[in-house]
Amino acid sequence: MANSSTKEVESILAALPMFRQVAAAQLHRLARQAQLRALAKDTLLYERGDAATGCHVLARGLVKLSLRAADGSEKVLRLVGAGESFGESTLFDAQPQPVTARLLADCELVFLPAPALFELLERNRAFARALLANLSRRIHVLIGDIEAYSLNTGAQRVAAYLHALADPAQPAPARVRLPANKTVIASRLGITKETFSRLLHELTAQGLVEVSRRDITLRDPPRLAALARGGAPG
Repeated sequence: MANSSTKEVESILAALPMFRQVAAAQLHRLARQAQLRALAKDTLLYERGDAATGCHVLARGLVKLSLRAADGSEKVLRLVGAGESFGESTLFDAQPQPVTARLLADCELVFLPAPALFELLERNRAFARALLANLSRRIHVLIGDIEAYSLNTGAQRVAAYLHALADPAQPAPARVRLPANKTVIASRLGITKETFSRLLHELTAQGLVEVSRRDITLRDPPRLAALARGGAPG
């Protein structure tokens, strides 16, 4: 790999919390073994059942991780944004990819091959702990998703999702943008696109949001948060 690419990969990795305790020499060695990839929107990165040979770090763009049923319906499990990693869990059990990964925008990714990560894990205990912490956070998110799908209404899920998009430091009204189209967001929330559109309309009628395509203004974030928790929005 060219020196300029190695430096770019080092910079991308150094910004991730799980690599912050990695010594410069170790990070440089990992970056030399990594691959920097620029891929176009709609590229299929891998399918469920493909061999898992490493993990990815997303430097720019948006990636959809999903499952597809025999009837063609899709369940979006996660939307990966810039500065996030994915695919780590498959490295440790020699199992194929459990999900399909497709690019929802033009992306720049770093591919980290499994042997390079195993070498770093053996040499750096702090990195091992950071990687475990990262995987633990994913488990907590998954538990939260299961709880939401099982116990919360569609309105609660939409309210919680919109509220989570906003910067807590931003004064009301807060403006957010859906990272993907409504079909993808609806699947991520476990509802249909039609239900998602209806719930946005209801939130608009209640004076909680204003919707302009993918741009949404949160007119009253505290009331939206109350609705997400199951309280009355009024």
